[in-house]
Parts: sequence; C-alpha cells; structure tokens
Amino acid sequence: MQYEIIKYPVKHTLLKNYIKFFWEFRVEYMHLNHKLIPQRNINLRFNLSETPHILSLNGNEKLLENVYFFGLQDHFTSANLKLNGNVHTLGICFYPQGFYPFIKIPLSEFRNQLMGASEVGYKLSNSIRERLIAASDIYSRLEILESELLNLLIYNNDFPEYFSKIFEELKNSETSGSISDFCKKHNVCPRKLERMYNKYIGVSANTFSTLSRFHASLNSVLYTDFSKLSDLAYDNGYFDQTHFIKDFKRFAGNSPENFVQQQGSILQIGRII
Repeated sequence: MQYEIIKYPVKHTLLKNYIKFFWEFRVEYMHLNHKLIPQRNINLRFNLSETPHILSLNGNEKLLENVYFFGLQDHFTSANLKLNGNVHTLGICFYPQGFYPFIKIPLSEFRNQLMGASEVGYKLSNSIRERLIAASDIYSRLEILESELLNLLIYNNDFPEYFSKIFEELKNSETSGSISDFCKKHNVCPRKLERMYNKYIGVSANTFSTLSRFHASLNSVLYTDFSKLSDLAYDNGYFDQTHFIKDFKRFAGNSPENFVQQQGSILQIGRII
C-alpha cells in the first residue's frame, strides 16, 4: 500500500529563499520500517503523535527526539526508521543551502548523523511542537512554523550572497568538467569553495554533485519505465553503466534493480502529492 505525503507551499517571500516546501505525513495506524536513503537537503521533522520514532542503525536502536533532522550523508548506512502506531509528522524541506541561516552551525558537524533539535541548542523546539499539536488545523500549524522560522532567520541571518551565487552557478553548470575546472573558469579558490560547501551544505562540492546526480537517477529508476541501465546512465550524465551502478550502490546500498525490488524506502512507501 502506498501512502500520501502532502506538500504545502511556503507563503512568506523571505522564507521562500530557504525552504522548498512544508510537508505532512498522517496515518491512523501503520507499521513502518523504511530504509533511509541519503538526501541532498535537510528535512526538519516534528513528531506530532505519541508514537515514538525509532532509529535502527546497524542493528542498534535509538529513540529519537520529537523534533529531529538528518545531516547530509556522503555514503549509504544501514539505517531504518521504525514506526508502529498512529503517525503524524510535520516536516520542513529546506533547500540544500537553506538550513544554515536558521541554525548558524557549520553543517559539516552534522554529516552522517541524526540530530535532535535540542542537541544543537534549539531549546524552543518542544514548546513549538506542543503549539503545533494544539493547533486546530494544518494551516494554523503552518502559520506557527513560518512565524518561528522568521524569528530565527532575523536573529541568526548570516549567509553570504557570494556563496549563493557560486552554488547556483555550479549547480546549473551545463559542463561536465571537474570542480577544479569550474574554479578556474570562475576565478574561485578551490579551498575556499570546499570550506564554504562544508559550512553551508555539509559535504564537499564533489560529494554534493555526485549526490545530486544520484537523486536524478533515483527518480528515473522509481518513476520512469526503462529497459536498459545504460540508457539511464547516459541520460543522467554518467560515463557508463558501471559508473552509474557504482555511484548508486554508494548511496542506496544496492544495485538499481535490487533497490526497486526491495520496496523499502520512504520514496516507494510514500507518494508526495
């Protein structure tokens, strides 16, 4: 059975620069044990039900805080999110460079980690969660979130336009050259670029580029009909099929065919609408 993850737009003009959308996942009862796949952006999640969120990592289980997020990962880990009961999660999907201005901590500190909001110093997260639970409907909850996010942004705003421009140019670059080629063309110091990526994104520029390409290919694997992996590889900018499978295994932990057959990720369990 496939469940629906509902998206909601960001209303405030300033927040639109940092947040892609809000989302809600609500099911009266479900038993879920889904594989966590490395993402290319951070989602802050509020557990609004009494059902605990359990992280299973390499066979060891950990009770998560009611407000938490995953830092960017540079490789696949054997991690699953386990839920058993009524589920109500409200999430904030940030742009890749959009999380730092609200937290003002180098995002490389969260790489390959799952963090509770209070662990990174956001002590108000539980009181906000209580207000979200008490709110009468989703639109009231979104108003609460936007108000709190604006307060954080005004207080913590520290994000150079210089990096934002470089990030967009590199992301939208039509060339398939290396990061060093890009730096030479745009007169950017490679070391400075890496420091900025680690601070504002959480991983190196090369890793983020590889991760983005993986997600493009993942969408193709999940949502298009394909007969040859080689076609997918070339369509998504890989040198060949071997290169494609190697990168896919790096982030998904399995080959494309086996990944689809397992039906274990939230991207397969939940459909975003």
